[in-house]
Amino acid sequence: MKILSLLLPVLLFFPEKQYKIEFGKSAGRISNWEILSDNVMGGVSEGQIDYGSTSVTLTGSVSLKNRGGFVSIKSDFEKINLSSFTTVKIKFKSTLQKYAFTLENSQRWYEPAYKHEFSAKEINKWETVSMNLNDFMEEVIGQPTGKKADKTILGSILRIGISTNEKREGPFQLEIESIEFI
Repeated sequence: MKILSLLLPVLLFFPEKQYKIEFGKSAGRISNWEILSDNVMGGVSEGQIDYGSTSVTLTGSVSLKNRGGFVSIKSDFEKINLSSFTTVKIKFKSTLQKYAFTLENSQRWYEPAYKHEFSAKEINKWETVSMNLNDFMEEVIGQPTGKKADKTILGSILRIGISTNEKREGPFQLEIESIEFI
């Protein structure tokens, strides 16, 4: 009882402010994200998903043929209110490809999406990248508009994802353990 009386003021003044997605086949982890690539518009890039016990690995090869150039992994469509969060942290390891974390607030492919680029500092070593949600930039069909995500946008997210983000042909590998909003 004494511990609870000490913790109660802390819980009242500092409510839990995080939302964490942990990938893998272990109990309570996410294993339902899907690949979306340039194949939807005639491209020929390839990607595969492999769920380990505590992570998901996206591998493949980016091709620029037929105006292609990307492979991504996306969540299901589901309303997510991120307006009370300021930062997203991703624990990952990868090849030295550039990636983008994406936030979508429409199911229509031609509507704006919000992106923030990240990359590994070292090949295939676990690291955590932190990105300010207010720094996510709007793009419409891959073209930057110069607008940033705001609280209204962050309050109406429908899908999140990670995509290769440089038009560079060749193989890539990205392993993700978790995505945490704080």
